[in-house]
Amino acid sequence: MNNPSSDKDAEVLVVGAGPTGLLTAGELARRGVRVRIVEKHAVRQPYSKALVVQARTLEAMDIIGLADEFTCRGYPAPGLNIGLGGASPVSIEMHDLRTRFPYLLVLPQQETEEILDEHLQAHGVVVERSRALVSISQGDNSVRAGIRGADGREETISVPYLVACDGAHSAVRHALGLSFDGQDYEAIVFLADVKLNTAFNRSRIANFTSPRGFVSILPFLGDFARIFAVDFAKQNRPPTDPLTLPDLQDTVDAVVPFSVALRDPRWITRFRSPSRQVASNRRNRVFLAGDAAHAHSPAGGQGMNTGLQDAFNLGWKLAMVLRGQAPDTLLDSFDAERHPVATMAQRETDLMFRSFLVRNRVIKTMRDLALRTLVPLKPVRRKLAQDLSGIGIGYSFTKQSSAARRRENRRGLRAGDRVPDLELWSTSRPIVRLYELLRRGTYAFITYASLGRLGTDREKLREVLARVSDDNNGAVTPWVVLDEGLPQEAGVCAPVLVDFKGEFSRRLGAGHGSALLIRPDGYLAFHVRRFDPNEIITSIEAWVSSNASMRGQNKPRS
Repeated sequence: MNNPSSDKDAEVLVVGAGPTGLLTAGELARRGVRVRIVEKHAVRQPYSKALVVQARTLEAMDIIGLADEFTCRGYPAPGLNIGLGGASPVSIEMHDLRTRFPYLLVLPQQETEEILDEHLQAHGVVVERSRALVSISQGDNSVRAGIRGADGREETISVPYLVACDGAHSAVRHALGLSFDGQDYEAIVFLADVKLNTAFNRSRIANFTSPRGFVSILPFLGDFARIFAVDFAKQNRPPTDPLTLPDLQDTVDAVVPFSVALRDPRWITRFRSPSRQVASNRRNRVFLAGDAAHAHSPAGGQGMNTGLQDAFNLGWKLAMVLRGQAPDTLLDSFDAERHPVATMAQRETDLMFRSFLVRNRVIKTMRDLALRTLVPLKPVRRKLAQDLSGIGIGYSFTKQSSAARRRENRRGLRAGDRVPDLELWSTSRPIVRLYELLRRGTYAFITYASLGRLGTDREKLREVLARVSDDNNGAVTPWVVLDEGLPQEAGVCAPVLVDFKGEFSRRLGAGHGSALLIRPDGYLAFHVRRFDPNEIITSIEAWVSSNASMRGQNKPRS
């Protein structure tokens, strides 16, 4: 057990036990890192700020092994509708996404936190509640955090790394003196979880607009639904004023073109939506993730998902550096990859939120015409679905991926691209999914061979596999994929799978001689097109180094 009462030599301290913090700690613990997680609140918050788990987040949960638990507790909404006055709504559909999860999973944040907390406890880590961060300092090899308990006593925790997941009002960010650039919107937003009496179709998320403002309705799996609204006629009261059910009912009646009776509110409030981001997700040995690094409008359901994907990106990198399986420069890629993604999410949610705050009649008419004209177009619908779902996120823009892409063939999957889940065959199991291979927590090194051409290249392939197995300090797991035939026909000392559906060649652009290094988070590190041992080992060493600094010797990088 990674029990805080007996295990004081943690390697990572996570501050904040919301979804981002729980997943960060869970991913570290799953990989054998000694982690502590502290949370200032005595109990989990009863309100679910986030409601939608996007497809890319579910793919991350699939790699971890939690996707089934998520999908069992929520329900799949096939898309969302945008109502334009009295006209028929415009629909954004998720059906065509090339993923196992072509939908929006409606699941209250509280349920997400329960799943992630159970996962964390299964790896021997418990959240230390009623413990708040009060100070922080950094040295060459450690971070020192002052933590105050409910009884007023303080403890100093010294760790190699600290991850701030403590929300938009982050105590870590304040202690470091980091600015949270941006602003809060002037518009007052209404938010409530209520029961509905209506003929409303509960299978999807719906948005409605009128001259009074806009209303979004997100049905839960049970009796409740989330109401998210802006009423232009009720912007003269401060966000601290209580919101009443009759007030909200009046807004819904003024915007929604059919009867929706609200009752039994369990949460009802008003607030101003933020649009803020830190300049960098890293300060030496401290990393910021989730709302501590970026906070934006709930439009589009991106906030929690962006945070969870931050956690998924950072967890494996910290673990590999601490285990000496990767150089500490790997940690630079967290900010290089995730900061631009958060910027993009902020820009898109800002655009979406602002579009529904438009009050000028001419501009509203133009907006509605653009939505009716453009959204039904297949390329536009596909782009919107990819952006909302996170499936379209890739890291080809980074320096490391760009360098690899310049050496790669333009056909097929390239460095920085998301690797889709594929079905393979083995003699021990009828179906082996690619994402199941990634559950090992290592890089997956996959060589692709055509059985008809393997004879002349078998010795080169054996040399490649031997060198990869010898040189990677356990960070890389090699696999061979044949285009057809039986695994034993490969004649190599590595696990062999068969591309019985032809997906490796069709969807990844792999051909005989291809060697792909897939990162633990399901993105492609590189794609070499021939069995060249020297080129392959050089490419792997850009990510993995058996001579990486061991635990406690890593030098901080800002």
